[in-house]
Amino acid sequence: MGQTTTNEASDKVRDHYSVSAKTYTDRYQINNLRSSPTYPAEYFRLQNLLASLSNQQALHVIDAGCGEGTPLLEISKLGHTVRGFDFTDEMVSIAKRRFSENGLDPAWIIEANVEDFSSFSSLIGDEVFDAAVCFGVMPHVNNEALSLVNLRRSLRDGGRIYVEFRNQLFNLFTFNRYTYSYILDTLLADVPEEIRNKTREALEGRLEMDLPPLRLSAEAGKPGYDAIQARMHNPFDMQRLFKEAGFAFDQIHWYHFHPTFPMLDGNGVDRTMFRDTAFEMEKDPSDPRGGVLCSAYVVEATAV
Repeated sequence: MGQTTTNEASDKVRDHYSVSAKTYTDRYQINNLRSSPTYPAEYFRLQNLLASLSNQQALHVIDAGCGEGTPLLEISKLGHTVRGFDFTDEMVSIAKRRFSENGLDPAWIIEANVEDFSSFSSLIGDEVFDAAVCFGVMPHVNNEALSLVNLRRSLRDGGRIYVEFRNQLFNLFTFNRYTYSYILDTLLADVPEEIRNKTREALEGRLEMDLPPLRLSAEAGKPGYDAIQARMHNPFDMQRLFKEAGFAFDQIHWYHFHPTFPMLDGNGVDRTMFRDTAFEMEKDPSDPRGGVLCSAYVVEATAV
């Protein structure tokens, strides 16, 4: 098979999220924290953001990858003006409808791509933004540096940015196929093949290689999460990445804590106990254990 092209990769991402658009709002609902079949990571990610923005007044905020609109709606309740864009048609349509239902102008939401500044520059006009949010996007882009530069162009000097990434270091804690791949393909990618082979043999006998189950397909024949481009990023790379894009790195907010190996959730450790313990850990997004125990994180930085 030939190498997947950039457009093909983006189309797969768009197809995946077109299916989840109609139920994505459920991920933010407090009533679903314990009943949701998947861990409500988006809820805690949003709460961390709102805590950061709550003490600031009259901000002009842009959300790159606004999804179905929940984060922007919650930000607007803090008294901030909001604009947003997403590159999935279904997400944009739902966000526009929800804006209308909540008394906000649906024209404030457009379809655009963070890797193409011209596609969302109309939202800026004569007034650059005070803050930018970019959640659930960086794992799927083809060029992280370009995306950050484009967001920097939308911000005033001193403006704040909040960008989410999947945590590559979490792979060291999963003890499954992610650990296997990270050790062999990243940590030991350039060592002699004899060493890699011995390492491979050792890992295969110690790790749960069939976990987590591959999610290759979704509803209506659309690609599942494991069938789309969904990169992980090392938090140690963030200071350099953001500096090169015109930001001063401030801090990392950890979220989606795991109180033990993910394979034990509901399979050795009672799921209610697992989630209650994780929820307690979510109360401190600065907890340094998050560097390994969290599957995701948000970088906060300042435009300079």
